[in-house]
Amino acid sequence: MIDFEWYRSFISIYKHGSVSAAAKARFMTQPAMSQHLAALESEVGEPLFTRAPRKMVPTDRGKELYTKLVPLIENLESTTQEIKQTSNHPSEMPLLKLGSPVEFFTGRVLERIRSLDIRYLVHFGTAPTLLNQLINEEVDLIMTPQKQTVTGIEYTPLELETFVVVAPKNMKVEEEWSDIESWLHEQAWLSYGLDLPIIRRYWREHFNKRPDIKAKHIIPNLQSILKAIEKGMGISVLPLYLIEEAVKEGKVQILFPEVSVENALYAAYRIDQRDEPTIKTMIQQWKK
Repeated sequence: MIDFEWYRSFISIYKHGSVSAAAKARFMTQPAMSQHLAALESEVGEPLFTRAPRKMVPTDRGKELYTKLVPLIENLESTTQEIKQTSNHPSEMPLLKLGSPVEFFTGRVLERIRSLDIRYLVHFGTAPTLLNQLINEEVDLIMTPQKQTVTGIEYTPLELETFVVVAPKNMKVEEEWSDIESWLHEQAWLSYGLDLPIIRRYWREHFNKRPDIKAKHIIPNLQSILKAIEKGMGISVLPLYLIEEAVKEGKVQILFPEVSVENALYAAYRIDQRDEPTIKTMIQQWKK
């Protein structure tokens, strides 16, 4: 009797072109993946791939089987999820383990997901921490500002964040733009980390160099940085979505609003989970 997991392993090998890459994508060992393929080929009665150096080339029988299998498996997974969603009881709604930076979740994600019939188990963390959780299957989907090449992980662009220099409401700037770098250099900077994330990017984009500054305070939370700016503790580079209310209420001001920097945000998930209905629903909701 054919095991359903043999089919999933066969499809993964077909998509990735090698047993090792397919094993990483499915978070399996290479021997286990090879056993799945050998068992399936034994049931089919003929080879599904030709073994070439560093590559698995599908045979005609392999191509035929792949073409037949993919829509069937996708429909089966989709139907299973739909059955789970037929009840309105919260405990029977599909569960999505979602990872995100806390500020982005509060400022952007909540508004987008509040109307979806999905239960959420939310994890907060930095981009590297969230990626490790995704790889280790502790979360299903993460929102991240960093796109890293990791076998078995796929990224979908969500939006561009716009960052601007934010300062206390009473700060005065009288210098011409040609003198702004020197002026900025003299200010008290608040940063998310020692390596000046996004501040460094702002400097490179507008002054064509790395910033030769040290942060006065390191505060690993953007909302706390905003509060510190409101209290006159320094300036920083923050996303527009985070500061809109504070600007409207006159608690802080944007310096040089015409000079900003953009940063891409992505949804990341394991390739073998790309057709999961909850993940597809989340991404579709974002693109509406």
